[in-house]
Amino acid sequence: MSQTSPEIVLVPRGEGGHFLPAALGWMGKRITVTAHPGAANHLLCLPVLDFVRLGFPEANGRLDILEPGDIENLRSGRAALVLDLSNEGPGLHAPTFDALHRNLDGLDIPRTRVILVSQNRLLRLDYERHYGEGLRFWTFEFFPLQVALWLDAEAGPRLFAEHPLDRTGYAPLARDSGPPRFLCQNAALRWHRVLLYRWFQLNGMDRDGLISFHGIGPDNPKSGGIDVFHAPPEIAAAFAPLLADVGAWIPRQAQRIDAPAQGGDLVLTLDSQAYANCDLTVISETDFFELGVERVTEKSLKAAAMGLPFVTVGAPRAVARLSELGFHTFGSLVDHHYDLIADPMERLPQVFRAIETAWADCKADRAAWRRLAREQAEANVAHARRGLLRQLDRVMVAPLVERMVRFTETGTIVH
Repeated sequence: MSQTSPEIVLVPRGEGGHFLPAALGWMGKRITVTAHPGAANHLLCLPVLDFVRLGFPEANGRLDILEPGDIENLRSGRAALVLDLSNEGPGLHAPTFDALHRNLDGLDIPRTRVILVSQNRLLRLDYERHYGEGLRFWTFEFFPLQVALWLDAEAGPRLFAEHPLDRTGYAPLARDSGPPRFLCQNAALRWHRVLLYRWFQLNGMDRDGLISFHGIGPDNPKSGGIDVFHAPPEIAAAFAPLLADVGAWIPRQAQRIDAPAQGGDLVLTLDSQAYANCDLTVISETDFFELGVERVTEKSLKAAAMGLPFVTVGAPRAVARLSELGFHTFGSLVDHHYDLIADPMERLPQVFRAIETAWADCKADRAAWRRLAREQAEANVAHARRGLLRQLDRVMVAPLVERMVRFTETGTIVH
């Protein structure tokens, strides 16, 4: 790569969902966004929005959005096709990839000219085990980057003035009055959240927690994600006591601890008062039972940024990822050995044990808990304001830009 990198030419196709051009623009990278690239090597950016759309017959699995000249440029090597799924982190779903392959073959687009950009760092490995050489895979986490920009003391007010983050007077672990409290926020209905909510109830911990759980009522727009009355066989077998008589205890009305987000935007929202009133947070991540997924979402970044000790109910290596991003993980207070357990049926009981043990320690001697946590807590709050964005740039944005520049200069696409 030359000392003075050329501008990356991005060619958006379709309407909405152009996460990569937006993110690289926010980060001040050398990009040109145009509908007419001329003779330059260029990256065609196709918004996917939802992974399964790549397998839909409608619009040829999104490929019909491309223009006739795009197909020729892909065949000749002047263009690369970027399937922008940086808003999601899917696992390997063979029927969707089979359909994508058929659609690419039907247009005579070489698979090696196609880059799937997603949040899941394991997707390439599983794809190559299943299919061998083919598509290229890049990793980019749009919403975590957006939240890091929002949290940053300089970038946030400049880029997101319409979503101001008020941290006036906030300090972690500063509340002196009242009993110990933990925080656990849940939104879209997922199996690990249903099981976690019931586990809190059966262990009497619901009395100690600020717990949001939106249930299966009409006021939860994401209540249809699963059928709580018909669990997958492996989940039903492993966690039968937690799912027993689900109809008697599953909420029909959302149990909220905060006001609904304006416009339904949950990404750039953060209830600092809830964190200020708590001593521990249980991070209820998006993924848990999905195999072959390794990522954290903006949920983890926002929780870590508020400084409380935490247990993560998420994909394997979620805690390790937060450490890679520069956050302290409170290993002296919380046993995170669950983080490396790949099998979700084995991991969830260990997550429960970590929550139970940490909470018992906090309740037994709250002053000692806070004393041991405070230095790391304050460091995490400071890191979110001054260091997280730089770290994400180093470990995620810069490597992506280097790959794009290499293609711009040489036409070569590398993983």
